Amino acid sequence: MLPPTPSTAEIAAMPWYNPAMPERFFVDGEIFAGSEAVIEGLVASHIARSLRMRAGDTLVAVDGAGREHGLSLTRVEADRVEGEVTWSREATGEPRLRITVLQALPRERMEDCIDALVQAGATEIRPVITERVVSRPGEDRIPPRLRRWQAVAAESAQLAGRGMIPRVHSPTTLDDALVAVGSGSRLISCTFDGEPSIVDLSVDAERPLTLCIGPEGGLGTRDLDILRANGTEAVHIGARVLRTRYAGAIACALLLGRSGDLATPLATEPPLT
Repeated sequence: MLPPTPSTAEIAAMPWYNPAMPERFFVDGEIFAGSEAVIEGLVASHIARSLRMRAGDTLVAVDGAGREHGLSLTRVEADRVEGEVTWSREATGEPRLRITVLQALPRERMEDCIDALVQAGATEIRPVITERVVSRPGEDRIPPRLRRWQAVAAESAQLAGRGMIPRVHSPTTLDDALVAVGSGSRLISCTFDGEPSIVDLSVDAERPLTLCIGPEGGLGTRDLDILRANGTEAVHIGARVLRTRYAGAIACALLLGRSGDLATPLATEPPLT
């Protein structure tokens, strides 16, 4: 069972900064009333105390309906922030190509892996336990780790200017992860001796894609048999060995590049009318 996405208050407690765009927050519930918006509680405290924002400053609030709103702050207090909505639009920062990553649990620093995947543009992350995975957390250790992983995904999504927070699932077997993904997704696995190169793939941005990344020792024989039985295409990502916690993000970026996603620059604030 998946835990709830961390609240805005939990996300707001994490330090992050992106000088290329206004401070960005994913907001819970309905904070808007016409052209006015009110943010309360720990989120307001983070804005007022940690970020030391003041009336006249701007931020971007992304709601649960997939829209983002520019706010010009009119009042900033420790537990309540008020602002005027200066613009609204469909949330930016999301690629058309939806990539689900089946990430074999690394020996350590899964948080780094999630951070990189979210910033690269992955839509969903499914940690998997493959043949050669060393890290196999007990059932009692999974819930707190999963909550931490989801919180990292939320922080990274804010930093990257994403339009949504990618879901991080509970660790499962490779077989179960493939069943959960379903038959409508194109399956690709990165292996040391796969052919062709990932940069030579033809990618349809409208067709969901599932990318399988092995652990430090690579995918085992049974893993490869399972993937082949599910129609997976094997590819390589170059002549150098990459750490598993970064390989998925690099592969995602290459696939998004092939889909045309990287041709679009960071969205700027729309002009005031």
